[in-house]
Amino acid sequence: MWDYGYNGEAMVNLRDSVSGIVKGQSRAGLYIDLNIENDIDDHEEIVPAFGYWTGRLPIGTKVLCSIKRQAREDRDILVSVDSVLYQDDMEMAA
Repeated sequence: MWDYGYNGEAMVNLRDSVSGIVKGQSRAGLYIDLNIENDIDDHEEIVPAFGYWTGRLPIGTKVLCSIKRQAREDRDILVSVDSVLYQDDMEMAA
């Protein structure tokens, strides 16, 4: 386990699956706010991340990501976007 430099209490393993929300998009990919949970304090921390993605997704879309690389001084955490959660959209249409 390692921390991201944002909070020593928010730690996960490399390749863990983490949920997040799309906050923006560029030609290269998605800017995502990851929801990292701390089981000890029962507390969630929002951590910025980036994932390469060629399709278009609206802001606010929920995604599941795998952590690929920890944050650096000039870069966010790098994630791979494993799946897009369209469940909320389906419930609204029903």
